[in-house]
Amino acid sequence: MTVFGVRVFLFSVLPLLLSAGILLLDRSASTRERRLEVPLIFLFGLGVAASGIASFFGHLFLSDIVADSVGWPRGNPFQLEVAFANLAVGLLGIVAAARRDGFREAAVIAVTVLGVGASIVHLLDILATGNMAPGNTIQNVANLIKPAFLIPLLLASRYAERSAHSDAFTPQFELWRAPLLQSVAIVTAVVATAFGVGFAVGQLLLVSTLGTIAASALATIILARSPAHKHAGKTPLTRAS
Repeated sequence: MTVFGVRVFLFSVLPLLLSAGILLLDRSASTRERRLEVPLIFLFGLGVAASGIASFFGHLFLSDIVADSVGWPRGNPFQLEVAFANLAVGLLGIVAAARRDGFREAAVIAVTVLGVGASIVHLLDILATGNMAPGNTIQNVANLIKPAFLIPLLLASRYAERSAHSDAFTPQFELWRAPLLQSVAIVTAVVATAFGVGFAVGQLLLVSTLGTIAASALATIILARSPAHKHAGKTPLTRAS
């Protein structure tokens, strides 16, 4: 149960907590578009990309452990298909974090279909067999949290950027977004590595906690040193042609 509890926290709850911290402390997130961009980037990076790639490695290299945690038979070749499906979603998350075009809709659709579909399968198995293994129950929280936040956030972002006063397509917006992307990339790499190392050495909770603290500190330093985040408030809007 610890593995799935830590996994849900790192890849579903932590992106929201880090986003909330930045929105509270970083006054440069002064427009609606910027306030929506922060949680979207963290959810796509840490929530979708890291989670998808971690699931890929789990189903590919630790398939027996994963099968035991779900309460399903070992040796099922369908785990390989699930592994590559998760890899596809994880790669979409990487692209969607960096880009603001239709890749984001594609990533959200993939996350929603895979997450909701998997949860339905697990629910049917619980009803049919009474299987309450952590991988059959707790994991559903992660499957549903991400689409539950990504869908309304992306819809709100698309609506906000259509405003005549939106700064979403200005050079200033991209300048502000660059260090945020850098911090999310580092957070994603550090947290995902800590999760993998912690699992491998049998100290999942300790190593994941240390990784989370280190990643949060690094992200704070990056944003604090960025000129675009030092100067609070709105900048004159200059739309990119």
